Amino acid sequence: MMRGVARARGRCSAKRRALVAAVVVVASASEVVALEELVAKGDLAWERRAEGHEGALASAAPIEAAVAAYEQALEVDSGNLEARWKLMRALFFLGEHVVTDRERQLEIFERGRDLGSDGLDRLGGSKELLALEPTELRARLGDSRTAAAEIFFWSAVHWGLWGRTRGKFASAREGVAGKISDRALASIALDPTIENGGGHRVLGRLHTEAPKIPFITGWIDRETAVRELEACLEVAPDDLTTRLYLGEALIEFDPARRAEGVTILRDIVERKPQPGWLVEELSAIEDARRLLDRVDS
Repeated sequence: MMRGVARARGRCSAKRRALVAAVVVVASASEVVALEELVAKGDLAWERRAEGHEGALASAAPIEAAVAAYEQALEVDSGNLEARWKLMRALFFLGEHVVTDRERQLEIFERGRDLGSDGLDRLGGSKELLALEPTELRARLGDSRTAAAEIFFWSAVHWGLWGRTRGKFASAREGVAGKISDRALASIALDPTIENGGGHRVLGRLHTEAPKIPFITGWIDRETAVRELEACLEVAPDDLTTRLYLGEALIEFDPARRAEGVTILRDIVERKPQPGWLVEELSAIEDARRLLDRVDS
């Protein structure tokens, strides 16, 4: 009789384990669906980011909806790389094309910077990953390397914008330039095509804007600025932001190609912005016009 009871209890225990396993599977599937729906919701809001814009200044509502959706997606799965880099991208747009208050911008870029640091920690740690050779880094990250390239890229962007907003010289003394360079190089090593050659664009802008301070940023090189921006244009020849940066770099640092830089800027102001990049390209056109006014004055 006792054996029969034991067998019955065993069957009940097995049924309970099976039921728990089924519940876990259903819950996991529900989380996947919720995650996908939230990322898709963020993507739709991202596509609407130019709605209500006034020139190069975007309305807050669409991009804040994107930020909220991606934040919620990360709450469902904090390890999801896609939700993370898209949130970083949305925060960039919010800080660069919507918010004008300096303190609020610093908060946004610091949030983006921290998201990048946490993402790299989840991938294995920024210090360890940045110490790897390009081939080792690609092998280490495997199928995640394109998403990881986005994390490295947007991390570099947020470090750069945080440093620019805080002050170039103060940021240089804190080693911000090195962090930007390391992350941009890692992004290029993993996937040089993301964000229209974004890793090259970040490096080009870094070597254009960063002050050269002996023993701190003495490695900053203006010729590298031009070379990296030209490499970026090999990936995306019509990217107006990259063309703007190249035109400015040629005017500032290469007297022999100054006229070419002016021609690039004049071409930009004659362009019509693409609908998918309306605010970003309007911003590039306005900046090109201001640079031309300064050159002509």
